[in-house]
Amino acid sequence: MKLFLTSTGLENKNISNHFEMSFLPKEPKDMSFLVVSIQDSEQDAFYLEKTLSEIKNTGAQDIDVFKLGNEKFTTEKEYDVIFVCGGNTFDYLDRLRKTGLDKFIVGFAKKENSTYVGVSAGSILVGPDISIAGDEDHNDIGLTDLKGLCLTDYIIYPHYRKELKPQLDEFKKRTGYPIIELEDNQAFILEDSVFHYINKDL
Repeated sequence: MKLFLTSTGLENKNISNHFEMSFLPKEPKDMSFLVVSIQDSEQDAFYLEKTLSEIKNTGAQDIDVFKLGNEKFTTEKEYDVIFVCGGNTFDYLDRLRKTGLDKFIVGFAKKENSTYVGVSAGSILVGPDISIAGDEDHNDIGLTDLKGLCLTDYIIYPHYRKELKPQLDEFKKRTGYPIIELEDNQAFILEDSVFHYINKDL
């Protein structure tokens, strides 16, 4: 399994180029993508279209979209890449569970050459706990089980700014979880237990 985690998707050219040319095991046009999104507002629709445009710009052609709602997720298709968009992290986790997509993603992650791409909330979800999302998202649904997908032991914090460091240090001290701080112009890559950042200035 490989993780490609971002705050803002593939909008940064260096991040997009690395994803397309170095990160993926083969050309995007030869890979199948599953894009997961919540569609509760015009803003959600805008960001989904933005994400689809960014993926298509890599040359990808085989792209399916699953909109998280009340419908159970079922498929017999083998995907190469799962791309989870941004939104309210608590809503995402709740709907992943209700649709069964959480179990599908965990099973997918165990396969060789599987690739998970996260954008904002999609990046937070891969960790052991999503409670850190409460700094930016409101838990309006009252979700109490905040266990993440556990694809990594790291807590991912997207949209990081230096002024947030004190509260992240407090969270780390309180929970003991290691935190990956992810600025909007960065991507965090985890592959074969080795991780590194991509920064737009590199």
